[in-house]
Amino acid sequence: MNKTRRWYDAYPKLAFQFESLKSIPRSKRDRIISGVMTIIKENQPNQFEQFVLEFPLDINRRRWYDEDPYLWLILNGLRYVEEPLLSKISHYLSGIDIK
Repeated sequence: MNKTRRWYDAYPKLAFQFESLKSIPRSKRDRIISGVMTIIKENQPNQFEQFVLEFPLDINRRRWYDEDPYLWLILNGLRYVEEPLLSKISHYLSGIDIK
């Protein structure tokens, strides 16, 4: 069995979309992340509060999203949601030009 390193690698389309975020200008990424946060709050308003103590904290900030607190929150928080919410977020990201 091939074990993935990141939770979102189990969702290839979503993994590609998340990885695409690291190469776009911060102002555009911030708007996209704001949209993702809105989707999360509308569907599971207490998602982050419920699991925040489970989120890994890397003091050395080695991951590309560790520098941005909102990205860190989203990428760690979505690990604990069910697939329908991940699908909504992927659908939202599909409608945006992430380049």
